[in-house]
Amino acid sequence: MRKKYLLALLVVALWTSLVLPAFGEVRLFVTKNTVKLYDPVLKDHSVLNDFAVSGWKTHNNLAVVWNDREVLAYDIRTHQWIPLTGVSVQMALLTDDFAIVWNKDGTAVFDASVPQWFIAPPTVGDIKTALLSRKIALAMTDHEFMVYDSVLRNWQTAAMENTDRTFDGAVGDDLAVCWDAYDVCVYDMTMHRWEIKPIAGVQAAVVLGRELRVVTADRIYTYDAMKHRWFDKVR
Repeated sequence: MRKKYLLALLVVALWTSLVLPAFGEVRLFVTKNTVKLYDPVLKDHSVLNDFAVSGWKTHNNLAVVWNDREVLAYDIRTHQWIPLTGVSVQMALLTDDFAIVWNKDGTAVFDASVPQWFIAPPTVGDIKTALLSRKIALAMTDHEFMVYDSVLRNWQTAAMENTDRTFDGAVGDDLAVCWDAYDVCVYDMTMHRWEIKPIAGVQAAVVLGRELRVVTADRIYTYDAMKHRWFDKVR
């Protein structure tokens, strides 16, 4: 009985290994002047020689490496390095299909569906931080909020009337939101546009699918991306 059980397990394991594809995550091996990347699909390495790395990130299918002269993205689905030259990167974030890189002077997104880098327009003021979801990239300055719209494949900017204000932000797959002491700015991917709504004293905001909830001390505001309308109620 035990032999039959072990034989059945062996048959199932063999069948699974033959039928199911092999999955793996991209891996980097970095030395002073060399980047060696393992592509689990090709089961082979891609090597960048004479590349003095100052930073790198990996996430499932994507790898991004950079120095003070350029940044390169590698996608194991296309098996190639895509360069962006003349850019000095300080930080990067990656999801399955996107990478955003930035410094205080500018930002760019790598869109794996193209695949291509998309540089954001020049900003007024320094970029403070950036956020990334599966469909939206968000970059924020003291004066502007910018999103990369993966459907339009371009950047959309919301300029703020007042400057040098404390702000925060959050992103989902269909909505991005930024807020400060006076206003809430929402980018709706279903409409491909920014909407600014005066809401003072925001304590928190969260994106839940195609719904945004904004909380103040006494009220809860909800933006419904299916109806393109705001609702509010007493907290």
